[in-house]
Amino acid sequence: MNIGIPDKKLAKWLEKRDYEVAADEGEAVGIAIGYYLATGKRATVFMSADGFCNALNPITSVVIPDKIKMNLVIGTGRQEPQHKVMSDALEPILKAINYDTKRISVKLLT
Repeated sequence: MNIGIPDKKLAKWLEKRDYEVAADEGEAVGIAIGYYLATGKRATVFMSADGFCNALNPITSVVIPDKIKMNLVIGTGRQEPQHKVMSDALEPILKAINYDTKRISVKLLT
């Protein structure tokens, strides 16, 4: 299952994939949590860097403590102010929350 918020940086990556669009990144993570609990399979959640903050609460309050497995694909590198701020802050935030790459696989698309 692929679910998330399409973005210019993710367009090429999404071209040959079937995916669902969520209302926001937190919802996409929530759906991925439910998918994992129902099937035992990882979902892939995609978003732009500026949307990552919307996903932080379910990642830190459910995904990490409950050891939910999922893939995160995050588009980075856009220069508009709202994108640049989060593109620059993304890796330090991921380190600060001690994400486990065995449980949460993160791929940054620049």
